[in-house]
Amino acid sequence: MFGRTILVLLLLWTQDLVHSLRLVHLRVPSYKREGGKALFTCQYDLQGDTLYSVKWYKDGREFYRYMPSTHPSLFNFPVAGVNIDIGRSTGNNVALVNLSQESSGNYSCEVNSEAPTFDTVIGHKYLDIYLLPKSGPRVEGLKDKYNLNELVIANCTLPPSRPKAHLIWYINGRDAPDSFTSGPWYRVSAERPDAAETILQLNFNVTVFDINNGMLKLKCQALIPPMYHQAVESTHYIAPSSEAQEIERR
Repeated sequence: MFGRTILVLLLLWTQDLVHSLRLVHLRVPSYKREGGKALFTCQYDLQGDTLYSVKWYKDGREFYRYMPSTHPSLFNFPVAGVNIDIGRSTGNNVALVNLSQESSGNYSCEVNSEAPTFDTVIGHKYLDIYLLPKSGPRVEGLKDKYNLNELVIANCTLPPSRPKAHLIWYINGRDAPDSFTSGPWYRVSAERPDAAETILQLNFNVTVFDINNGMLKLKCQALIPPMYHQAVESTHYIAPSSEAQEIERR
């Protein structure tokens, strides 16, 4: 009986150790824009233990450490793409500034407790850095006025981005059919080899069904979800014809 009691106590003690330190929440944004800032948060529950250290890693390399028992308590280590704002960093938070392409990667928070438990918990999250276009989409090749059955051909181009953008043409508020578009094509930037222009061509003949009150409305929309959404719109006069006037009267 005595041996069984000791065994039960040992099991309970071991179980208590396993659950003594807990990672409550790890916040690392999934995406940020190049040149911007990011705030990482690592929340933990010591459940009676004493904190030994909080360490942050990027792709397995330590770049930040908090040790409350030392003076100073904050340490940072050089890692490519990681620029720390020490003034805004604490035992729970790490603030990064001047984000670059090299800032993309897998970030980890490791929490360690003091003796006698020496527990460790760790969490991982990935951060992706987007290079957003310097301006909105531009459209080239359109005319102010078209005749019925005349060919409409235009290119919608978005300046270099990373990742590549998604372009959509609209005709009078409706998605242009796939048969009306060519592309997308991508052109790598000479200044930024890691980024590319996106080009989508619109190519169709104006029919009476494309006319709305004598006008043709076109729009090109550029998307880099969920960080970028811009569009350019234009309205074009359609020369009247007997066929178009008959359709509009119906």
